[in-house]
Amino acid sequence: MIDGGLRRLFQQHLPWVHWQAVETGMTGRGIPDLNYCARGVEGWVECKQTTGWAVGLRPEQVAWLARRTRAGGRCWVAVRRKCPAGPRRVVADELWLVPGTHVVPLHREGLRAVLGDGGAQGIWVGGPAAWDWREIAACLDLHNSV
Repeated sequence: MIDGGLRRLFQQHLPWVHWQAVETGMTGRGIPDLNYCARGVEGWVECKQTTGWAVGLRPEQVAWLARRTRAGGRCWVAVRRKCPAGPRRVVADELWLVPGTHVVPLHREGLRAVLGDGGAQGIWVGGPAAWDWREIAACLDLHNSV
């Protein structure tokens, strides 16, 4: 599952938000997976999953998110970093919310490029049951609709 189940998780844990899954295929390449709106706040979320640090964004996704962000849109990349335990790694199930302003370094250098310095708006650990969904809503600028 390339989106890590994030579409379903956002809809399940933030049910007061009007979510619209977007499937454009060849008609609108690069448009994010989810559009959301609550109490006049609208935005876009591209959902990705990774087992490491690299995030598989396509160039047209990066371009769309960067253009929309420059135009004043609320754009996010939600990355579920889900790693099984291994010889050199510990198990992880994290949610990273990265604003559209940092989509280019995220694409070029991965999650490590957005650590600190305002890159990742939030990182939640422990899997969906442990993620602070009220805080996630606030990061998406939905704090007035909680």
